[in-house]
Amino acid sequence: MVSEADKILKKTSCEHKADCMKIVQLIVDGQASDEQINQFKLNMDKCLPCEKGYELEKCIKETMKLRLEKKAIPSNLIDCIKQKINML
Repeated sequence: MVSEADKILKKTSCEHKADCMKIVQLIVDGQASDEQINQFKLNMDKCLPCEKGYELEKCIKETMKLRLEKKAIPSNLIDCIKQKINML
């Protein structure tokens, strides 16, 4: 059985896509406030480009986490960088 919510068609273009994608980045990076997350979820339920943009960014972030190899930074490199920063 199809619910009334499933019958609602999502819009296919977003009038404020740049702003939405900024919020998507905050959400994916874990820096969005609860209010921003809730506001975006409400919008995403009605907007196909926002939903697709969120899913794409989330997949990219997850793929990067899996593909990047974490390596220890040599302590002499850290010391060198700190010295150069202190020279500024």
